Order: sequence, then C-alpha cells, then structure tokens
Amino acid sequence: MKVMGKSAAYVVAASMVLGGCQLFKPSTSATSATAPPAPVQYTPASQGLPTSKIWKSQIAFGDVNGDGFPDIGAVSRLADGPYIWVGDGKGHWTDFSEGLPRESFCGGGMAFGDVNNDGKMDVAIADHCRGTFVYLGDGAGHWKSASAGLPTIGAEDVTVGDFNNDGCLDLAIVAAAEEGVRAFLGNCKGVWKESSKGLARNEWGQAIVAGDIDGDGNVDLAAAYSAGPRVWLGDGKGSWREASEGLPAPDIHGLYQGIALGDVNGDGKLDIAAGTATTGAEVYIQESGPNGPKWRPANDGIIPMNVVFSVALGDLNNDGHVDLVAAGKTALDEIGGVYGVHAFLGDGAGHWKLMENDGLPATGKEKSWGVALADVNKDGVLDIGVAFGDVLSPAWHSGPKATKAKIEDADKKDEKKADKDEKKVEKKASPQRGMYGSIAVWFGELTHK
Repeated sequence: MKVMGKSAAYVVAASMVLGGCQLFKPSTSATSATAPPAPVQYTPASQGLPTSKIWKSQIAFGDVNGDGFPDIGAVSRLADGPYIWVGDGKGHWTDFSEGLPRESFCGGGMAFGDVNNDGKMDVAIADHCRGTFVYLGDGAGHWKSASAGLPTIGAEDVTVGDFNNDGCLDLAIVAAAEEGVRAFLGNCKGVWKESSKGLARNEWGQAIVAGDIDGDGNVDLAAAYSAGPRVWLGDGKGSWREASEGLPAPDIHGLYQGIALGDVNGDGKLDIAAGTATTGAEVYIQESGPNGPKWRPANDGIIPMNVVFSVALGDLNNDGHVDLVAAGKTALDEIGGVYGVHAFLGDGAGHWKLMENDGLPATGKEKSWGVALADVNKDGVLDIGVAFGDVLSPAWHSGPKATKAKIEDADKKDEKKADKDEKKVEKKASPQRGMYGSIAVWFGELTHK
C-alpha cells in the first residue's frame, strides 16, 4: 500500500531546468577515500530486476506472495506494460506478473493493497495513456482484472486507502491531462464508484499519496498537483476539503512532481516532502491553523537539485528522526547521465544533512522517476528502490552549459577567443538514443550498530 511513502508541463519544466539555474557542484568528499563512512552504507541488491526499458513510474513495495519480504512493482514506458517482481530478502528478484497487460503503456504508478479482503495482495495501476486498473492477486503470481467503473483516461499515479471507513479499500488518482484528482470507492469486489466531491477536478499532476494527515482517523490525500503540492482532508464518508495553506503556488504550473508523507518533527502529525523540476526537494512541516493544517517550509541543509520526480521519507539510520531520499540531479544545467540518488539525514527539527560516502550513486544514472523505501531484507534498516529511464544513454552527458554572462565577459576581453569558446560549448558529441533504464534496489546497513 502506498501510504506515506509516489503532460504538457514537461516542456515547461524542462525549459526551467535547463535555463536560469546556477551549477551546483557536490562536495568532493562524496568520493574521497579519506572521508568518514556514512552512518548507513548501501549495496546493490537488484539481481533479476530489469536493466533496460524506460521505467517512467512511481514504484511500490508490498508483500504480494505472503512470504514476509516486500516485493516491488513499476510501469514501463513505450514498452510492454506493468511488472511485479517478488524478492527473497537476499537481493534476488523473480517476475510475478502473469495476467498483467502486455501492451504498450506510457508509464505511471502503482499501489498495493488487499482490495477484496481475501488476505492476498492486489495491485492498482495508473498509466499515463490508458487510465487506471485494478488486478486481484492470488498470492502465486497470477492477476485478474477488477476495474469496473475506473476511468480509461490517462493517470500519472494511484494510491489506496479506506476513504469511507466501510472496510473496503478505495483508490485515488491524479490525472495526466485535465481530469485533476479523483477518488473512487470500492465495494470489496472490484467495482468502483467515483467519490470526488471537494477534490480539484481540473488540470493534472504527477504523484499522489494517502494517509491520516490531520489525525482525525480519516484517510486524507496529498498530491504533486499542477498548481503545486496540495492536501485534501477526507471526512470519512467520501468527501474532501482542501487544506493547503502555506504550500507553494507558483505561477507556472507543472513544476511539482514528487510527494511523500512522514512525521518529520516527531509531533505525531504527518508532514510533506515534495519534489520539483527547479529547486529539487522541499519539506513542509504541518502546524495548526484556524481552518485545519497549515504548512511551513523546513529545507535547511537540502542541496540544490532539479528534476526530482519522486521523494521518500523514512528513518534511514534508526535514530528516531525521519530522513529524506530524493532522486534527481545536482548538475543543474546538464542533461544525460547526471542523475543520482541522494539521502539526507533529518534532526527532527526540520534540518537536513546530505549523506556522503554512502554507496548510493550521486550521478551517472538515467533520469530518475520513482523512489520508495522498505525493509526488503528484514534486517531492521530501510532499503531504497528507484525507477530510472530515459531516451539518452547514461554514458553521455552534455557537460556544463556556458552562460550568456560568461560569453559576454569573454567577448569584452577577446572577441575571437569568445567566439571559439562558444563554438566549443555548442559542439557536443551526439548522444546515443534508445530506451535506457532500470529498476534498482540498494540494501542499507548501519555502520555503527
């Protein structure tokens, strides 16, 4: 179940990413042999997971075969649809997808939950082109469609929870085009009825999560919506009320792409992490307002990044404080294989410190789409899963982009030299194009136990 950690805006966001940003250079201590080890060390644990195809997907962890170990699911882009793999707790994964559609999907998101209350995990799937689907699982890797009443218009992500407290699992989606955020009540039999009163029913979004945000016992929703990160409180009957005071509302829509819930400051209330195409990861602490929750930023120590399509919150080092994982790039004005996975330790007061020398790739990866946390090997330490994918080979990257100011300054000093420098900047080797990507998992291990 994806609770608390998962369009045209891409063009706008890309232009924001590639222009007007200053280059951030990560600390060289991230690769220094003399730097102290991080409190958590990560090692690859991805045997059997795909190392090709574009995995444009928010990913999900859930135990689909009942062996006690979390399994993983994701949706491919322009390939052959959604997949689920079961893990053995040792970093080995096996395909577990019989009955899921094998046709060209566009990418989206997944969420696991027991829809028909038979004790076996089922799956909800959102696809950018084809819509929303639910498949009932038998615990043995076979899946049967149970999608009556769900929309066939594109959706970017899906989450599950019991919205009306009737004991049956419900779901909510965020649309890929102009359908906004929608909720559907389930009847425990795979039949769905829309219940979206109070939700934003226009524009689009990238990610959605469910959880009891205001602590009233009812499931609420948070989404990376086109207008910014947004929260809707559920009344336990299937209706909703927005509670987004203090959250950003940029003039340009489509900049926010990732969303996660977690109690960052340990006050018993859920807070929000969001991912953006421009500034990277952002965290907002929940406070009490006259009309419900209001939100204040708590981003001290989070380094500049962009194209952060997903974020996750969880206690990585078991110190009792929630930490942050964001997948994106710190080379703000470069494209290609410059994406990585970045973990930030929280202090419980809204301050963050980047972990270095932790074994996670800081760069060199394809564009990152989804991040999720789970204790995959049941050792008491959270592990990290990430979905990657791009049309550009990760072996290629553009290199730093010369700024207009630098070129103008060089022109004043030496017109001929400036002309030569500008041509060098523009003349880049053509990147390899294709379908590059992977689903990757890293096991975490505490350095000091």
